[in-house]
Amino acid sequence: MTGTLPTSAPVPVAGRAARGTLLVADRVVTLGHARTDARAVLVRGTRVVWVGDDPAAAPPHASRLDLAGCVIGPAFVDAHAHLTPTGLAMTGLDLTEVRSGDELLRAVRAYAGQHTGRVVWGHGFDPFAFPDPLPGPDALARVADGRTVYLSRVDGHACLVDRSTLAAAPLARAQGVEREEGTATGLLRREANHIVRRWAIGAMDPRELAAARLAATRLAASFGLGSVHEMGGPDIMGLDDFDAWATGTWPVEVVPYWGAFDLSVPIERDLRHAGGDLFLDGSLGAHTAALCAPYADRPATSGHLEFDDDTLTDWLRAVANAGLQAGVHAIGDAAIRQLVGCWRRVASLLSADGGVDVIRRGRHRIEHAEVIPPDLLDDLAELGLLVSAQPNAEARWGEPGGMYESRLGPERRAWTNPMRALADRGVGIAFGSDGGVAHLDPWATIHAAEHRHDPGHAVSRLEAVSMSTLGGRNAARQDRFVGVVRAGMRADLVVFEGDPYAADDPRGTRCVLTVVQGRIAHGEGPLPLAPGHPDT
Repeated sequence: MTGTLPTSAPVPVAGRAARGTLLVADRVVTLGHARTDARAVLVRGTRVVWVGDDPAAAPPHASRLDLAGCVIGPAFVDAHAHLTPTGLAMTGLDLTEVRSGDELLRAVRAYAGQHTGRVVWGHGFDPFAFPDPLPGPDALARVADGRTVYLSRVDGHACLVDRSTLAAAPLARAQGVEREEGTATGLLRREANHIVRRWAIGAMDPRELAAARLAATRLAASFGLGSVHEMGGPDIMGLDDFDAWATGTWPVEVVPYWGAFDLSVPIERDLRHAGGDLFLDGSLGAHTAALCAPYADRPATSGHLEFDDDTLTDWLRAVANAGLQAGVHAIGDAAIRQLVGCWRRVASLLSADGGVDVIRRGRHRIEHAEVIPPDLLDDLAELGLLVSAQPNAEARWGEPGGMYESRLGPERRAWTNPMRALADRGVGIAFGSDGGVAHLDPWATIHAAEHRHDPGHAVSRLEAVSMSTLGGRNAARQDRFVGVVRAGMRADLVVFEGDPYAADDPRGTRCVLTVVQGRIAHGEGPLPLAPGHPDT
């Protein structure tokens, strides 16, 4: 079968030990500046030790894997994902294909009838185009047979809950409880969503969560992802979940970010970064992203900034002084403008130590950055801020008449996710899926970046591949030792059937082999198996 041919016998050379495995394919895409293409890669231990055109010229090796009809490249990086919710959607109630309120109710009824867990946890519903209202809390209670119901909107910034959850959860003073004529509708946003999410997680069976984590990492490996930046936080899945990612062993590398102000969490765990999905605002879909002007379809609100300038500035300065990397979630233009202004204040406070240069060296991140004011592009470049972007969001919501235009109007929609303008100014870009919101398949991400509704914001295939590989390594400050395929770099590799790097449409390309730190995370071959591989 293509990509899984028998290995060769050891190749003896007088006086030299034959070690490692030689991978031979139709092509090797290195993404390096010198050798950009090759045919063979030799892996020894956790490293690549040779890359070349002629397999016969390779150093002595103990085994060989012939991958005819395949191409080898650097393993992909998902720079922004929520793996446990991704796994829960796989093992539990996936609502991404639900297209109406009535269909959502039927999905909950079917799931509750087949599962005995204490919590009916569902994720992924997007009510933007629903032709009917969302079900109310009493209807959810009836179909769930009295169990706790927590249904997360596709972006995670709103949820639906049942009547008993509204009564039992500590929501008396919480912001974000939607009401009609004084009665709670079961739709929660902002603080109320966070409270009930934590409450529901606490009621779930730990075995269910462990199974979801393993399922998500195996799925990631099957798509050719070698590394995933896990965006955790107290209002996402909680500290126990974060520690499971930080201390566990998985088929792929998991880089955990803790989205909270408390620096003791990353420092005590010897991490090099703080924040991540630290919410400066919410989402466009939930009308909670902070905008400079009101929402086009809800003029009474402009969304919400979660922190004042002094609080954010103090935290950014503390992160910079600790030598850590800061990451924040900022979607609306008001949130991005606040962040830039606060980084400017930090630069002034650090002027004796180099100011802007200190900030640039930190490679600080903005997660999402969907509504970027054009006048801030140069500021992002000067400050050296990196944008962790999700092109699939644009593909899903950015078309004329879509959710972006409904929320923002056509003028602001024309400047959502301006990848081309960012790249032309030298702003570092790392692509991710927002896993749990969109599919983990990196080729879907690449296709979305390459085929924009507004072609002026599109990037090329090779640029998108780089943003899905080297961009993530740069964003995690790992680029010195992993990323390109060259001798001396860590052996994080992926093998695809055919050549998706050149195909008209790469989506759905079969991943034959994923190698992480010299071990097989997905597929088969003469290399050690990674922890969590199905055959371990």
